[in-house]
Amino acid sequence: MLRMEDKIRRLCAELVATTDDAEVRQRLVELRKALHQHIERLRERFASYPVLVERRAGNKIPIERVSNPTETVETTSTSRS
Repeated sequence: MLRMEDKIRRLCAELVATTDDAEVRQRLVELRKALHQHIERLRERFASYPVLVERRAGNKIPIERVSNPTETVETTSTSRS
């Protein structure tokens, strides 16, 4: 199985080389799915990354209160307003 980055690069190259509108649409759909999967995998990996806990503690956000990585972003962005 190809690494996701390789699949994304291949789809981008195919997209650039494609001239038929129907094929362009198909490649765009595949590329969008591959990018979505890649982003979700990165989010999963980043959620368990040890530095994330240290940053939360440094920002004085209670670690037990934060259940997912997006909550930290929402909390800090609303406190700045």
